[in-house]
Amino acid sequence: MIMQLKRRLFVFILLLAFTPARSFNLDSLLIVSIGGQEAFETLRSVSTYYAEGEVNINGQRGRFFMYSALPDKMYLEVNLGAFSITQAYDGQVAWQRDHNGAVSRLAGYEERELMKQVYFQSYSYLFKDRIPGGKEYRGTTVIDDDVYHLVAVFPLYVDTVLLHYDVKSGLQRLMVSRLDNVETQTFSEDFRSVSGILMPFFSRAEASNASLFSEFFVETVSLNQPVELSLFSIPSESKKDYYFPEGVDWVMMPFDFSYGHIYLTAVINGKKKARFILDSGASANVFHQPTIGSLDLPSVGSLPAKGIGGFKQLDLVRTDSISIGGLTFYNQVAGATDLGRIGRAAADGTPFGGVLGYDFLSRFPIMIDYAGRALTVYNPDRFELPEGGEEVPFHLTMQVPTIEAELNGIHGSFLIDLGNAFGLILHDRFVQANGLEDKLDDVQDISGVLGGFGGQVAAKSAYAASFAFGGVRVQSLRVFLSGSAEGIAGSEELAGNIGNMFLEQFRLLIDYNNSRLIFYEGAKP
Repeated sequence: MIMQLKRRLFVFILLLAFTPARSFNLDSLLIVSIGGQEAFETLRSVSTYYAEGEVNINGQRGRFFMYSALPDKMYLEVNLGAFSITQAYDGQVAWQRDHNGAVSRLAGYEERELMKQVYFQSYSYLFKDRIPGGKEYRGTTVIDDDVYHLVAVFPLYVDTVLLHYDVKSGLQRLMVSRLDNVETQTFSEDFRSVSGILMPFFSRAEASNASLFSEFFVETVSLNQPVELSLFSIPSESKKDYYFPEGVDWVMMPFDFSYGHIYLTAVINGKKKARFILDSGASANVFHQPTIGSLDLPSVGSLPAKGIGGFKQLDLVRTDSISIGGLTFYNQVAGATDLGRIGRAAADGTPFGGVLGYDFLSRFPIMIDYAGRALTVYNPDRFELPEGGEEVPFHLTMQVPTIEAELNGIHGSFLIDLGNAFGLILHDRFVQANGLEDKLDDVQDISGVLGGFGGQVAAKSAYAASFAFGGVRVQSLRVFLSGSAEGIAGSEELAGNIGNMFLEQFRLLIDYNNSRLIFYEGAKP
């Protein structure tokens, strides 16, 4: 009899979990979740919102403060002691300021992720005259013996976010959303009344398939506090953190092109000479830890970073200077980890030092002449675009240039990755979604794996009939098929990754300031 009752109870819970209640009043639930009708009316009249408190990002503790100007402006700054990171939206442009003070626009799924924050911060799911979106009630669900109302919300009618409301209190306890191939669960606790509006004073976000978490401990909340709207606007320029020789239009420096990588020589703090891989796929400069050990660079914390095979915790250090050719960068925060699988020392014994990424490449227009083995770095204040070439616009994805292209006529977004020593790598989900293993020629397993920051992944090689972007079109080219569903290689948003084995047939100019690549005919060696 007891077993029969248990079975009936289980079936009843299943019916609760998967049978939508057509008569359920969703708006009433949402109003209860913020404190009731009076709170709803108060919230309608709120023009600005300010919060500050403590933050913990993967063990790195600091302070945060956030401003919102309703209905569609937000500014969030996280100060982790030795550096800070900012993201903001002014109603039209999403932007960020990184760990070295460089400012860039957000696009693609990173822009959408910020817009989701703005959407919920402005309570747009409650008010039709704010940021557009939709919502629907999906019945109840059970998690760890607790029953929740399940509500799907669609910010800007693009992404789907699942909200879980406690059936007893009506409070929104859990939010489930996705950023590319990473699912995040955000738990809310410690609800307090602010002018009658119930708000969580603690939240914890965890990534289900990556070692990522963040905690926000709210200490102060203020409503209708005056705020200067210029705070939300993207700054006109980043701070200048480098020296370029005065009166010089450009600096040319030779590079070693070895095993598909571009190597440049640099000097750290005027003491340590090392050679570095030029890597547009790196959102920061990253040192090879064994090489810099003797420099005793001050540690400023750590943050998670995403690589080809997954996530990895990255130590952060500060340098006084990094000198490359006639250029010098000052007071730079860089990553530090063991990159021994990626690069190698020079024949003359110069040790491998790491990778030069966004923090170097984004400061200047740079021409890469693969055949001539030379890098031309232009003075951004005196730059004139060389004639000829095909201009291709890009946007940044995690600070990596990203272009729109077609493989065999199939559209996708592709990273431009100078740290990719192979060529055109197709991401697993793009391959599976388009059945490419049946559409490409000469598909076969390859010995070895594709490797990089974040791990290594198995791969296959094949031949594609065409690859085209802008005015550039290449016929019959070799491609690599990634076998990973994790990390960048498992991206649901990015179709692939374009590396040096493909790019070396051109002379390539990268101009971050104008968000463009220029492809010139490559000279013969």
